[in-house]
Amino acid sequence: MKWFDAFSTGCARFAGRPAMLLVALALSLTGVLAFASGDDHFLGGASLAISTVTLLLLPILQATQNRDGAALQAKIDELIRVQEGARNSLIGVEDRSDEEIEKARRSEEHHPEP
Repeated sequence: MKWFDAFSTGCARFAGRPAMLLVALALSLTGVLAFASGDDHFLGGASLAISTVTLLLLPILQATQNRDGAALQAKIDELIRVQEGARNSLIGVEDRSDEEIEKARRSEEHHPEP
């Protein structure tokens, strides 16, 4: 999966640059022109192009968000480990159910730090 990580990172970096805005504007303009022309083949092609770019970007951006989130959690977990008085039970809390996370949050409200 290293190829996917490299590919998704490169695409995400490209998606965050002005060049991607130009691509999006060009696709949008193509869609508007296709709609205005009334040509069904042109409209279908423009719609397909816009849909394809959208569907390809969604999982790529989600993959990079997941990786960034995991890296952030690892950093936070390390800070919890080294901070005296921090609750080590919170390490990995992001992998628990919503109910368990809420219970841990409520527990902190009832037991504030000294």
